[in-house]
Amino acid sequence: MTTLTSRLPAAAASGRDRPNAVGPPRFRRLANEIEARITDGRYPVDTALPSETALAREFGVARSTVRQALEELESERMLLSQRGARWYAHEPTRPQSLSVLRSFGQWALAAGLEPTGRTVRLSRGRATSLEARELGLHRLDPVLRIVRVRALGERPVMVKRTTFPEWLAAIIEELPLDVRSIMEVVEDKHGVWLAHAEHRIQAVSAGSLDSRLLRLPRTAPLLQVIRTARAADGRAFEYSDDRYVASAVAFSVVNTAGGHTMRDGDAVRHRL
Repeated sequence: MTTLTSRLPAAAASGRDRPNAVGPPRFRRLANEIEARITDGRYPVDTALPSETALAREFGVARSTVRQALEELESERMLLSQRGARWYAHEPTRPQSLSVLRSFGQWALAAGLEPTGRTVRLSRGRATSLEARELGLHRLDPVLRIVRVRALGERPVMVKRTTFPEWLAAIIEELPLDVRSIMEVVEDKHGVWLAHAEHRIQAVSAGSLDSRLLRLPRTAPLLQVIRTARAADGRAFEYSDDRYVASAVAFSVVNTAGGHTMRDGDAVRHRL
């Protein structure tokens, strides 16, 4: 049996889970040990941990202590999620600010991550009523639709469904299917800047395509971000439906009170 006390100084090991105990509470020391096992791969991402009973037996603690540790790893450190009676390890949730207008690739690079992309569907068509309304087009105007899977390293984290107006269609059709970022190319080669976007966020369940591309069970929880964006010259740029693995990303928005003046730099045009 592996015990927490065998790894700790005697003074800390003798402490109870109470505020005046020497050293961190026992459940927090257990949380630290489980986090270390996730980090070094002993508990692989997207796989179930041993049962609470098995962990309590291994570490020589009460099951309630194990539950406290697991709940901390879920709510505070965002390294676990519970599905039924089992706990599953996942990578740390990455915060993504919607207060800055930038692409998935730009956000990932700024966070020190390696974004990749792959186009799985590309077709021309006619704008639906919804697409026309969102893009400021007429119904049945020509559009280009694409579906891409975005990944961080080897891990797929988002399926992106995007509708582009006709003025962008030829540009995007020329790009390689594995281009890292469409936005990056459109900016660098064609000088197109985004100046405005609206985001709507809600929880959805993975459909068949999402499940296959993200390697998740069907109906797994996803975060859906609907985005309508316009270029600096006012032209419609894209209408997109982005579906993120719920455990991979969290979104933050910074608001200011109505009537207050923003400081310089708070509301400037951001590059993609």
